[in-house]
Amino acid sequence: MSAIRGTRNSFPTLYSAVKTPALIPVIGYARVSTWREEMISVDIQKSVVEEAAARKNRYVAEWIVDPDATGRNFKRRVMDAIEIVEDPARVERELWSWKFSRFGRSRHGVAINLARIESVGGELVSATEEVDAKTAVGRFTRGMLLEIAAFESDRAGEQWKETHELRRSLGLPATGGKRFGYKWHPRVLPDGEGGWRTQDEWYEVIAKHAEPAHEAVERYNAGKTGYGNIARWWNDLGLLNTRGAPWQDQTVKWYMDSGFPAGLLVVHKPDSGCPNPARCQKRDHYDYRPAEHEAIWDGDEWDNYRDRRESRRVTPARALNPVYPLAGLPKCGICFSDHPKRAAARIHQKNKENPGYAYRCGPRSRGLVDHEPVWVRRALVEEEVHRWLGGVREEIDAIISGRIVLPKPRIAPDVTKKRKRLEREIAKLQGALDRATKGLSMGDIPRDSYLRTRDSLNGDIAAKQTELDALGPEQPAEPPSPVPHRETILGLIAEWDTISVASKRLALAKLIRRVELWPGDRVEVIPVWAPPDPE
Repeated sequence: MSAIRGTRNSFPTLYSAVKTPALIPVIGYARVSTWREEMISVDIQKSVVEEAAARKNRYVAEWIVDPDATGRNFKRRVMDAIEIVEDPARVERELWSWKFSRFGRSRHGVAINLARIESVGGELVSATEEVDAKTAVGRFTRGMLLEIAAFESDRAGEQWKETHELRRSLGLPATGGKRFGYKWHPRVLPDGEGGWRTQDEWYEVIAKHAEPAHEAVERYNAGKTGYGNIARWWNDLGLLNTRGAPWQDQTVKWYMDSGFPAGLLVVHKPDSGCPNPARCQKRDHYDYRPAEHEAIWDGDEWDNYRDRRESRRVTPARALNPVYPLAGLPKCGICFSDHPKRAAARIHQKNKENPGYAYRCGPRSRGLVDHEPVWVRRALVEEEVHRWLGGVREEIDAIISGRIVLPKPRIAPDVTKKRKRLEREIAKLQGALDRATKGLSMGDIPRDSYLRTRDSLNGDIAAKQTELDALGPEQPAEPPSPVPHRETILGLIAEWDTISVASKRLALAKLIRRVELWPGDRVEVIPVWAPPDPE
């Protein structure tokens, strides 16, 4: 027996000879979804992945985290993880996530990026879904799980679209939230006892914020400032945006373009054919609807803002803060007929003591075209523009005195704006009528209250429609004429040598479409009332 026991005691040396295999490094990926029902914390995802990896003799060498990203596209940090797997200098060939749905919910994007991983011998692994993608059944199962994830994403997206459209139909922003110049009264509030209470959602004007918001659009429409200057002005006043951060030119632009201070909601057109409305940047793909909140800007101020916004959009950046009074206006006459968008004349600096000496053809100076030299002294161009102003003043005097007869305008200049204002007001009243009807159908409004509201709104709509019909059918605009610009021209001539460069450039832009430069020091001024340029 003792011999046998001695033999058994020698066995442990056999166990100690078995070596533990080296751990295999992998890449870990965690994503916190923007959908509320999927707000699984990063810490939980990391813990689950690390435990599952350890059971399979792996360890996470590096974590890639997307803290608040949608899986509906691949514009996220997951692309860094894919690049690591593709990198031949790295040893990690497996990408681990909590679930396959963390990798992505876009069918097209998942297919492309999964192919990238597998083309280099890599593998996408789910810590909670036991799938062997090396087999046909495993690939089928993984495909089904990813398809289910895409389906859930599509379903949630459709529900959010319906919710957003319902809110817009009620005259509310699609996503709610704070808006500068207004106090937001949300629909759901804590009741102070651990529960919640509901109320009507609405926006109330804050007077101390509405005043600078209104003055901002007045300054912008007058051409006295831009978004950057408005941002600095508001920051100097101690005003913060709705996120509690200082204003920047981009946030001011977003705020003013939203139309919210004008009592409007910006909406992406459903029939625009845009493949990705959430990231669309095309201005013509958006429209505006009347909202229920009180407007800070009136309709004319909004229309003027849109007109000014469009004119500034096509104005070169150098002309918004000009060094010379004609900045952005001179064009090469030869190039303009063929390539209007690249025909700008450039400033030629003769020497350090004489900057901005002359204008020359920009495309020719860059070697893009080969034609007769176009080179005109800046002083001569400005002198010709000043002489042209004097000629226009004489033409205006002749028109006013009757020596030159223009076709009689068929409509007053303000009819178009009045028509737009009435159309907006009618649309707002009709929206209110639709909401009252919906409230009656859902039992939120008693029938007698609905009938009174309906009759009142129908009366207001009829009155506005009568006023609109009285304007008659829309007529062509009045014939182009320099007469409406008389005060601007007289002021420019009188203050030509005293006003600032920026003020002079702003006034000239209201009168001049472009200044064409030609060989032989020929200068032609094309006014804004000239016939439209051919397409």
